[in-house]
Amino acid sequence: MSPSTPPAGRSRSSGIPRDNPERAGSSRGGLLGFGLAALVAVVGVTTATVWGVTGILDQTQTPAEFVRADVPGAVSVVLTQVGPHVVYYEGENANAVPAGQVDVTGADGAAVTVRPYTLDLRYDVPGRPGTLGTAIAVFDAHRTGSYLVGTGATVADPGAQLAVGNNLAPATVRAVVLPALAALLSVLAALAIAVQTWSRRNRRYPS
Repeated sequence: MSPSTPPAGRSRSSGIPRDNPERAGSSRGGLLGFGLAALVAVVGVTTATVWGVTGILDQTQTPAEFVRADVPGAVSVVLTQVGPHVVYYEGENANAVPAGQVDVTGADGAAVTVRPYTLDLRYDVPGRPGTLGTAIAVFDAHRTGSYLVGTGATVADPGAQLAVGNNLAPATVRAVVLPALAALLSVLAALAIAVQTWSRRNRRYPS
């Protein structure tokens, strides 16, 4: 028997589907889009995490720069910035020295108004394991210069001290909130890229 010959004008098909170059290119483009989305998310979250950890570590080291006075006692501190400054109590009982017993004398020699610190702000005292520093009072420096900060209170803790420094709360909040916001924006950007990639593929080649 001789092999059959297909009628003129017709070609014989092998039955094997041929690849669609356009669909293959779209598949590669989709993979690139989803890969870019994953890269944006990973890099953004990782960077934000490193940023946040670094900021928090910086804040834990800030109390080492505070100026300190024994209780009872006083210390002269040179303030280079106007605005609020916080007085911290470092010792066993944070209520041992209320804000009303903290005395501040300004650069002009006049008494400065001291008010209680209303938030619960604490930190680990550097070099004194197990000892907490607690914000107890705040005062406003209206000019730069030397300020005298102290107290005449007597406490049972022989190692108690007053520390004077900046307000740790705003910087601590920034160290947490800003990196968290950056991480969230990275995830949203990655999600937007992924959705756009998926939408483009479905418009061009609907199932």
